[in-house]
Order: sequence, then structure tokens, then C-alpha cells
Amino acid sequence: MENLLKKHKIKITPQRMELIRILNELGNTHPSFNGIYQTINATHPNVSRSTVYENLKLLVELGIITSFHYKGEIRYEMDPEPHVNLAELDGTITDIKNPEIQKHLEYIRRILKEKEGIEPETLLVIVE
Repeated sequence: MENLLKKHKIKITPQRMELIRILNELGNTHPSFNGIYQTINATHPNVSRSTVYENLKLLVELGIITSFHYKGEIRYEMDPEPHVNLAELDGTITDIKNPEIQKHLEYIRRILKEKEGIEPETLLVIVE
């Protein structure tokens, strides 16, 4: 992520570096905004909620990460490739990566583009 920020000429600040570290650490859990903020706040109590929010928003705008709403929370997705997200009863979300499923997801994207004229930026699939 740091290289992508440099590529976009975004200043590398200590707060951004901590956010990147936490996203790398929590990334595969599809962390919520509150989860990310609480983790940062534990080691950097001077970082405000708005700083975390604005930096997450920037990462989403740059296409480095994606966000989605799930059960009243904003969750963050670190993997841009189409895949299935499995939502567990305890609220955790894990990635399901299966080559056969990947083929079906790519087929869905192609149908959306060719038949519906829709070119999705992302394809979010959540299975509960």
C-alpha cells in the first residue's frame, strides 16, 4: 500500500503508516471502521476518528481498498479480486477463494457488462 500511495503522490505520514500496518494486520478479517479506529487508538491515542475516516476514504477513492456496508457497519475489503465473503454468525467475514467460484464470478461480471451494459468496479458477494 505504501508504494501505491507514493505512486499517487500521497504524503506518507506516521498516521498513514500506522493505518497501513493495521490494515495489513487486520485485512483478511474485513475490519469495521470502529475496529480499525480502536486498534489505532490503542497505540496512537492522539489520532482522531476523522483522521482515520479521511484516510480510509482516501484509500477507497484511490482504489487501494474497497468498503461495503454490512449489518450497519462499514467494513473494509483489502482484496480487489472477485471472491465470496463468508459471514459467520459471530460477525467475522472470511474470504472464500475457489477457482471454480472465481470462474462463475467472472462469468457474472461478463454478463453484467455484455447484457446489462453495467461494468462493475467490484463484485461483492456475501454468503451468510
